[in-house]
Amino acid sequence: MPDVVVFSDAGSFLERAERWLREREDANNLFLSLAYARAAAPLEEERDVFYATVETDGEVVGCVMRTPPHKVLLTHLPAAAAQAIAQALEQRFETIPSVLGPREEAVAVAEQWIRVKGGGWSEGMHQRLYRLDVVDPPGGVEGRLRLAGSDDVDLTTEWGGDFTRETGVGPPPSRAGMAARILDGDVFVWDVGGEPRSMAVASGRTPRGVRVGYVYTPPKHRRHGYASGLVASLSQRLLDDGSDFCMLYTDLSNPTSNAIYERLGYRPLHDVVDIEVRPGG
Repeated sequence: MPDVVVFSDAGSFLERAERWLREREDANNLFLSLAYARAAAPLEEERDVFYATVETDGEVVGCVMRTPPHKVLLTHLPAAAAQAIAQALEQRFETIPSVLGPREEAVAVAEQWIRVKGGGWSEGMHQRLYRLDVVDPPGGVEGRLRLAGSDDVDLTTEWGGDFTRETGVGPPPSRAGMAARILDGDVFVWDVGGEPRSMAVASGRTPRGVRVGYVYTPPKHRRHGYASGLVASLSQRLLDDGSDFCMLYTDLSNPTSNAIYERLGYRPLHDVVDIEVRPGG
């Protein structure tokens, strides 16, 4: 059975896991970017974070992470490690909300958790991770890409909340959090005649890649191609700024958005699913 090695902080986790994660830097973007961000954070913020490697014969073959109150994250890893992973999680947490990863591995970990803790599980959102290396820009979209500024904080905070309510992905952003992202130059809007029509956020930077997210267009501005123009222009800007590739997660239940991103040059890498865990009564 594979071993599960738990680390006390992001720095020690990266010392062990970074080389393995960077072998597939695109597929492991979420893990790497979270670990890099945590490694730069104060140590007191690390107390409840769970980092672990899955190892066979002394070699890393997978990783596990949880930043409470969020879900457990899994890379591809041997399903045979599920029992040891669940045992390690049980020693740290009384409950977990869900497990996100490749379906076989996520179900196996959830089932092992429930075997001890009780409760049940159900399938939540199915997502697909895409990678883009070359942009195929759409034609004839009115407007232009621009950085969001201080005047856009309220609007982008509102739209970010609308995005999370519509998609069920993550908690809504706070105004302070959105203001900080704008100050960092990570928030972009599609501007038509001085009016924002769509938004997106660049995040999850790794040595060679960057993730595009929070792509949102209000209902009244949809069906004009604004999101396509925004994502294409933002992706090109990120490539021009030095990234080798861009990443993007989509909801597989929305075939329209998946088709749009594929037309822009995004290519599927792999699928993940949220396995939602119900606590025992």
